[in-house]
Amino acid sequence: MDEFITSKEMRIYDLNAIALGVSDLQLMEVAGRNIADIIEKTLGNLKGKNVVVFAGTGGNAGDGLTAARHLASKGAKVTIYLLSKPEEIRHEASLTQYLAVELMDLSIDLKIVKDISDIPDRVEANVIVDALLGLGVRGRVRNLYSKAIDCINRSKALKVSVDIPSGIDPDTGEVLGNAVKANITVTFHKPKLGLKKRPEYVGKLVPVDIGIPPEAEYYVGPGDLIYNYKVRGFSSHKGQAGRVLVIGGSEVFTGAPTLSALAVLRTGSDLVYIAAPSRAADIIATYSPNIITIKLEGSDHLIPQHLNVLKYWIDKADCIIIGPGLGLSPESGEAFIKIVEYAKKSNKPLVIDADGIKHLAENKEVIYSEIILTPHSGEFKKLTGMDLPSEKDLWGRAEVVKKACKELGNPTILLKGPIDVISDGLRVKFNKTGAPAMAVGGTGDVLSGIAASLLAKGLRPFTAACLAAFINGLAGAIAYKEVGEGITPTDIIDRIPRVIADPLTMFRKYLIYKRVR
Repeated sequence: MDEFITSKEMRIYDLNAIALGVSDLQLMEVAGRNIADIIEKTLGNLKGKNVVVFAGTGGNAGDGLTAARHLASKGAKVTIYLLSKPEEIRHEASLTQYLAVELMDLSIDLKIVKDISDIPDRVEANVIVDALLGLGVRGRVRNLYSKAIDCINRSKALKVSVDIPSGIDPDTGEVLGNAVKANITVTFHKPKLGLKKRPEYVGKLVPVDIGIPPEAEYYVGPGDLIYNYKVRGFSSHKGQAGRVLVIGGSEVFTGAPTLSALAVLRTGSDLVYIAAPSRAADIIATYSPNIITIKLEGSDHLIPQHLNVLKYWIDKADCIIIGPGLGLSPESGEAFIKIVEYAKKSNKPLVIDADGIKHLAENKEVIYSEIILTPHSGEFKKLTGMDLPSEKDLWGRAEVVKKACKELGNPTILLKGPIDVISDGLRVKFNKTGAPAMAVGGTGDVLSGIAASLLAKGLRPFTAACLAAFINGLAGAIAYKEVGEGITPTDIIDRIPRVIADPLTMFRKYLIYKRVR
């Protein structure tokens, strides 16, 4: 049996497919045609056969309406019970499919259910198509829908459910008060997790391919961002959207931690602190009034004694970035390891970048699963000792990154490149957003800030790393389109909110621009 997926994963793949140019209407058309074909294969010649379709208001209903049209074209006598007013159909593609069947009055008997009494106790049919409730079902099934389910279950007809039997929770398999007991469940792309748990309601499970491109699943896309990004609630207060501590800066480097901190704020966290040696902290404080600086006294670079001050701020933060502008002095390396060890005790999420990765290469035993590492290919080699295949061999690179994750204690690795590779040792995704002009100093610091903000919002490391790569690359691509070759890291930071606010539109514009280029 195929891999089972969650309803959220399916929604992500759907939206990513749309972003890649495959419309939901195209997907719906293929889904409906498959349902009709499976019914024909099961029953044989459909000419003169009685088919009843029960449809709700969402995308599941659209699949059923599409199937009704194809079944009528095969000679079946089709009756549709639509459990809503046409103007209440909320799914645009479903409304298009409704308009297609509305005028088919010679081959389809369309019944608009206005009251519970409009639903018969039983229907006589050769086959019933259940297109009432799909992945969006919430709470117990009541009223019209419950009676429709009873009507379906009383029939001796072949019962075919669209994607999932109505009334079954697609993720848990829970029966939500009342559910269809199907003979066949035609599920799309991949089976949903709840189907695995309710075989007595599912009947024969038939997964069908509806044309979702593999890239919609393996490349990070707008769907990943839309369905995973956590937006503040209206009653939220300061700190609930995340507190991030950036540890970095030295006598030479002050810009790197600042860029990370500004990216944290633009990604939606409430508070960001930069802990830096005193002279660096004084300079950083002049860059932006939005950043809170913590002065680390006694040296112009990070030293082990600074941990005494940092413990309070580490405990206070939801996530820590360590590495930007840190420098490579042996004392800083010693301090870095002590800080990571301290964070490890409380399983605190960390993003380790730049100089932090270089220090980590000599002390890999401190790595743990709540860490995101963001190496480029050279840093990856230094950290792991592993050679990467050519950038053209994405799957080969993915296997090496997966192996490295397992050997290092299962952190998440975001391998930066023309196409980013993200893995936690179990899963792999790729990110294709970006622009050539992003190959300038500071863009990696922006990436770290985005990842840390997402971790601070409560996302798991693999998801946070995937979204960070996508946001950073797309913001960079937009900056490249608008500014040209001379983009700076702050140009990318300024465009982060636009990507988060409307990733689908931004992605489509970026793709069109990239193709023209």
